[in-house]
Amino acid sequence: MRLVELRWRPYAVPFAAEFATAQGGWRVREGAIVRLVTDSGVTGFGEIAPLPSHGTMASAELLSMLEGIAPHLIGHDVDTLAARVDDLLGEGVACVPLRCGIEVAALDATARAAGVSAATMLSLRVVRDVRVNAVVDAAACVDAVEAARRAVTRGFGDIKLKVGVAASADSEVARVAAVRHAVGPDIRLRLDANGAWTEARAIEVLRALEPHAIELVEQPVAAGDVASLARVRVAVRTPIAADEGVTGGGAVRDLIDARAVDAIVVKLPVAGGPRRALEMMRLAERAGVGVIVTSALDTGIGVAAALQLATTLAQPARACGLATLDLLEEDFIVEALRISNGHMAVPNALGIGVTLDESALARHAAGPERVVRA
Repeated sequence: MRLVELRWRPYAVPFAAEFATAQGGWRVREGAIVRLVTDSGVTGFGEIAPLPSHGTMASAELLSMLEGIAPHLIGHDVDTLAARVDDLLGEGVACVPLRCGIEVAALDATARAAGVSAATMLSLRVVRDVRVNAVVDAAACVDAVEAARRAVTRGFGDIKLKVGVAASADSEVARVAAVRHAVGPDIRLRLDANGAWTEARAIEVLRALEPHAIELVEQPVAAGDVASLARVRVAVRTPIAADEGVTGGGAVRDLIDARAVDAIVVKLPVAGGPRRALEMMRLAERAGVGVIVTSALDTGIGVAAALQLATTLAQPARACGLATLDLLEEDFIVEALRISNGHMAVPNALGIGVTLDESALARHAAGPERVVRA
């Protein structure tokens, strides 16, 4: 199949409430929905969802680049589009969300044409649902406790608590301890510091929290400081995961070689697409390092693609960070990605398994749709 038409439309969808991290709050998610049409009439959808906190360009910069390369993609075989983007833009981290959007759309189209799911195109090893964690970002202790209780009531057995915003180590520990007390001992509780702690603070806080059975902590120190991450891992009992530091296969190898992590967090827009992400996952699995697939706080197109990827994880797998669509005012998909008892069901449909909600995208469009044809 060859590409005969490429469309994209930028969006700016508000968060239902400000989403707080140690790096600051998010009020609006910006990105673009990509649609490619093949000469056989099959359409595939993808999403460009940049994460500047992970070293990528912002949405406007990426769409300017897409404007320049789009005419050079028309007429090429759909299976070669990601490689064509590499030829045109290089393989740096900054533009990988663009590459990801194109590759997801191509994979969606190819799988639809083949009559299978995107996951089946990636791997013969797939599951039908994925265990997912709830996210608690409330900074105030009382609000975090209430949000965690609500998550348990909704059936989640895994909770990720955002940390790294407290003024002192004591207040950090007190907030986490209060959440643990509220949810009880049987809920898996993980932390996400988004690289906010110094090495000394990370060690101090994590040692103090050891009685509270923390499942793992994501990115306790700044991304890129692999040596510091390795020293933290040696100094504490809590398993360590890298998130912002997982920017490609080379970064994963560095983390493994330094024995810096027990797990890595994989995000499609940072990996550069499903196939690169799968290579990173298999590299980690061969080294005995766990893998967690998470969303990039993207809309339903991006989350559906990440869900397809997560079905290929080696089992038993840790909970994945895909239960994020409720954070946005709208998810841009017709079919809901349903969560029951802390598990997200994989749609029984072709490709990435969802349909774009055209009216929702129109309501939150940040500009006109661009169309490039043969």
